[in-house]
Amino acid sequence: MASFKEVRDLLLLEHSNGLISDDGLLFFMGEYQSKNPEFTYDIYERFNLDDMEEPECKAYFRFEKNDIPVLAETLGLPDFFKCTQRTVAGKIEGLCLVLRRMAYPCRLGDLIPVFGRPVPELSMIANCVLEEIYDLHAHQRTHHS
Repeated sequence: MASFKEVRDLLLLEHSNGLISDDGLLFFMGEYQSKNPEFTYDIYERFNLDDMEEPECKAYFRFEKNDIPVLAETLGLPDFFKCTQRTVAGKIEGLCLVLRRMAYPCRLGDLIPVFGRPVPELSMIANCVLEEIYDLHAHQRTHHS
């Protein structure tokens, strides 16, 4: 499936070749416009915990750098998270994404420089990790009446 940007680029090309009128171009450009802002994510590197400094790690995730892999193992997280649309994230990246969201409320767009992924992927990964943690540990919750 073509992205909104690809469709708009194709519309401009067809307009320049005379295949679409000015009115048609305006109509279709309005129809093929994403409601979400277009964030540039591909200029950032993908997340790698080893590239982070200790103070940065503590500030972002509220855990020491060495404790994050231990936490992932203790939680029993799988090595990889595969989202429904086939996005794949490693155990540490997924956990760090959730820790960051819980440590400091922020929009997913604010996490692009840290994780180097588009907003929809960040959303799906965070949801996937949270579902996994819930599935693994929901039975341990204490019920109060």
